[in-house]
Amino acid sequence: DRSRREGVSYYVRLALLSRPYVLIALQQGIINYSALAKLIHGDVEKIAGRSFTKTSIKMAVLRVAKSMLETIPPTLRLSRVLSSSSLRVYHDLSVLSVPNSTFHTKIEKMFASGSLSKTSVLHVIKGETAVTIITDTEAAERIVSILTKEEILRHLRNQSAIVLTGPPEILTTPGIVSLVSMSIAVRGVNLTEIVSCHRDIILIVEGSDLSMAYDTLRTLIEWAKTQI
Repeated sequence: DRSRREGVSYYVRLALLSRPYVLIALQQGIINYSALAKLIHGDVEKIAGRSFTKTSIKMAVLRVAKSMLETIPPTLRLSRVLSSSSLRVYHDLSVLSVPNSTFHTKIEKMFASGSLSKTSVLHVIKGETAVTIITDTEAAERIVSILTKEEILRHLRNQSAIVLTGPPEILTTPGIVSLVSMSIAVRGVNLTEIVSCHRDIILIVEGSDLSMAYDTLRTLIEWAKTQI
């Protein structure tokens, strides 16, 4: 039984990994370790299937946090990338999801004919069971016109895209996507889609949420400039 073999540090590590924001707070030195141990005590016991003392949890937190902090990218590295990044906005977009089979039998022909070549935005993401297409409303409606209702898994209108374009270092700096998405999420904005394409991070939000999301990212970039 694994729960009987692993020590308390193993379960503390799992509990901390489920709270990445706590790791960032630890990095900033603003976490009270006793309070943190109390916060995760119940989760640790639930995962392990057995009880631990408060003291053992706290000691494990001290040990595990130290080793985990060594793997978190330095704030300065993230700041350098963000401070050199730019933002661009696209309005009036749609997000359309269809089964893989529908994409191959119907929509690929539209790409081959060049009828979608003049769209301002076009991103195609192929998953295991479906394909999601992010494009302008006019192009999306042309695609929808050749589909049946059953072939449309999702069709979201009135979407906007914020494209964050970073320097070449964005490709090798871990934590950028998570920082950007978490900054937006904590403001209560839902990301309809998020796509990483070379040096671009493309964030799709409801049109009504665009102002909040854009201001959040702009503030994040301005903050990064003050850190270098």
